[in-house]
Amino acid sequence: MPERLSSVDFAPAEIDGTSWKLPRKILMERLCNAAVREAYLAAGIPAAIANFLGRRLDRFLDWESLTAAKLSDIVDPGAIPSMDRAVERIVRAIREGERIVLACDHDMDGTASAAVLWTAMVDCFGVTADRIRVVTSHRLTEGYGIGDGVVARIEAFGAQLVISADKGSSDEPRIAMLAAKGIDVVVTDHHVIPPEGPPQSAYAVVNPSRLDAEYDKHVCGAGVAFLVMAKVRSALLDSGVCAQLPSLASLLDFVAVATIADCVSVSPGASLMNRAFLHRGLGLVRSRCRPCWKIFAADVEGEIDAETIAFRLVPAIAASGRLDWAEVGFRFLVAKTDPEAAKCWSELKRENAERQSIERRLRAQAFPQAARVAGPAIVLFLEDGHSGVHGITASRVVEAFGKPCAIFAPQGQGARSTAPDLSQGEGLASGSFRSVPGIDVQRALKDVASAHPQLLVAYGGHQAAAGATIHVSDVNRFREAFSFAIAQQTGGAIATGPALWTDGELDADSHDLKSIQAFDALGPFGRGFEAPLYSGTFRVATYRTLTNGRHGRLQLERGDLTLEAVWFSIDSALERAPAVGDTIQIAYRLNRHEFRGQVDVQATIVAGA
Repeated sequence: MPERLSSVDFAPAEIDGTSWKLPRKILMERLCNAAVREAYLAAGIPAAIANFLGRRLDRFLDWESLTAAKLSDIVDPGAIPSMDRAVERIVRAIREGERIVLACDHDMDGTASAAVLWTAMVDCFGVTADRIRVVTSHRLTEGYGIGDGVVARIEAFGAQLVISADKGSSDEPRIAMLAAKGIDVVVTDHHVIPPEGPPQSAYAVVNPSRLDAEYDKHVCGAGVAFLVMAKVRSALLDSGVCAQLPSLASLLDFVAVATIADCVSVSPGASLMNRAFLHRGLGLVRSRCRPCWKIFAADVEGEIDAETIAFRLVPAIAASGRLDWAEVGFRFLVAKTDPEAAKCWSELKRENAERQSIERRLRAQAFPQAARVAGPAIVLFLEDGHSGVHGITASRVVEAFGKPCAIFAPQGQGARSTAPDLSQGEGLASGSFRSVPGIDVQRALKDVASAHPQLLVAYGGHQAAAGATIHVSDVNRFREAFSFAIAQQTGGAIATGPALWTDGELDADSHDLKSIQAFDALGPFGRGFEAPLYSGTFRVATYRTLTNGRHGRLQLERGDLTLEAVWFSIDSALERAPAVGDTIQIAYRLNRHEFRGQVDVQATIVAGA
């Protein structure tokens, strides 16, 4: 249980004439591991940082491990079962000039995986571009995995070898079809292995999530693809197929953006490998080593960090795969010239603007329905939804209501006219799932499949995110079964509101630029190692509105501390604007604020009342 918690009300809203209210935001203070905190204090670390690390880590790690992860932290991937067999087959294909298909997922991780594999093969290993083809599935009409459409395109290319990336672990039926036709499939993936084990018909399955793998299970799909290519490089050199080859460390920019996008753990206590990927990869992005990074950097303000990647780059690249084919995102990453990258980026931004418009429409439908759900899980069916945007919308519902959410629509809903024929998906509904910490939606889907063998047509995913296909006629039955499975995990408890975890009250002396700079050294932040978020009670000294009342600028006081703050979308967070003299409780982040050459500390308020 948290040491302290308090409730924060959100303002009522009205959509389509129906009044409803978001549940109360619950500010929960993270527990602090006193032994870890004391160890860092004894090492001379400032109290604010020692307190932060005590709330993030379960053991003491030396300062260098926290701030300067190295490539030497990458464990030899030869420990992953099936790696040697995968490498042998890929080297043979390169040596004998075989035709190779890279079968990659349509999200950011899959797109980055394609960039890793393609660049390694073509630019580093000398495979001619006409012998290799990237094949993705159409998210809206074909869904996730190696489906029938992917198999058809593999066969049409005349492939002799398929290397999957970010998918394949659950695709035994289609892999068996390919194997029966003499096409070998090497699976590289990180998704949960199904209960029946890795696909038996695959030539090799390289996946750290295998039960027999004693390896870092937090690596994303692009990370696994990189590790395989690194071992292939060594084998090409050792066997004499190639006399010399460039280092593949130049591909870690792709791995870094995929690591950020796929929300795998970046905690130093969980995965120093991911920290190493991020440190080296973000450095490459900032160096503008490729046309794509030059064009991206020209379109953003300030230094590119993990947050910039997460909120500016990833949504744009993922948007093309959400609305149609994912090809343009791949072409952007591997573009050889600035004009080519600029053209792709312009198209990606257009797609992202359309995605944002669709998301706003779906959110307006989903929120009022979610507000009426009293059970432990939210399962919605949107007749005119959009399968490519359901995952993002489900995430927004989870953030607002604090419950696992699944959003379904008729399979292929929202697909453009250029998409493949939808007749095979008639009567089916595809759904995207998102969860809250501590609840495993993939496990819940397994429980549903076990208790109701005919209910799920297909499913897969992670603890925090998953996907499933059901019959439209079974939506209500699935809603009951899934809610029951979630209730079993929570012991019947139902969330009373969305939790916002904070680091408690920050002492007044740490509200300065020196402290912000010290925390910067601990970045990048992300899943499992979230950026500092503080809470406290302040008196409003001054308040003025910005942007016609949508946002607000405040001067806050707490004892001897005076804090300048900005509160975006304050009009929807509070029923009335704060008045001078009010006492408010807030959750906030500290940032640098530069204006006319003057750099000061500013708080960005995330929630409050």
